[in-house]
Amino acid sequence: MKRVFAGEILHILPLPNGIIIAYIAEKNETRANVNYKMINFDEGTVMNITTSIYRLSKFGSNYQSFQMQVLNYVTCRAVLLSNGKVFVMDANGSAKLLDDGARTEWVGSLLYRGEAPADLVQYGAALWASFPESGVLVRYSLHTMREELRIGGGRASTFSRPEGLWVDGDKLMVCNAGSHKLWQVDLKSYAVTDYEQFEEPVHQYVKIGDYELVVLDSGVYLL
Repeated sequence: MKRVFAGEILHILPLPNGIIIAYIAEKNETRANVNYKMINFDEGTVMNITTSIYRLSKFGSNYQSFQMQVLNYVTCRAVLLSNGKVFVMDANGSAKLLDDGARTEWVGSLLYRGEAPADLVQYGAALWASFPESGVLVRYSLHTMREELRIGGGRASTFSRPEGLWVDGDKLMVCNAGSHKLWQVDLKSYAVTDYEQFEEPVHQYVKIGDYELVVLDSGVYLL
């Protein structure tokens, strides 16, 4: 495992040939300054990028309209759906389904026992959400926005503070910050297996081609 960037990471965005890193450059008791870097794996380069490039990568070409639909464009989650629509969710769980013109098709909230999700991913006609405090994964229908399926939860939950989610084919990768483990869920059989163990909490996983990366407390690492 090789560290490619050290610092306090908010999250990373995947690109066709690299990643964008949103990180806290400096902070005090009342304010945090967020900066962005782009790593290009093909060229082996690391460069500073503007907020506009970050927002373009997160929301798509109509990012100026989409960012107006959220409370905070950095801390929100945005899922670029396969049909051209965008699902956005703020940190408090308030959410919207927007068409390609940023017009609202659905508005509501995604909450489980009062808790907002840490992350969202699309798989087919559904969204999967992770709820760290409850130790549960929930599948929502994109047609009705209703809960369809739940994995985990309760004192004997398989998951320990599940945060970042990533879909790789028919596999759902789940970052368990509590157990320092990366789990793999088969989305056909719902079998859960170990994938990787770390020495510190794991918050996010992405895969770009043959590159696998994780966000740990101490930075971004290449597996």
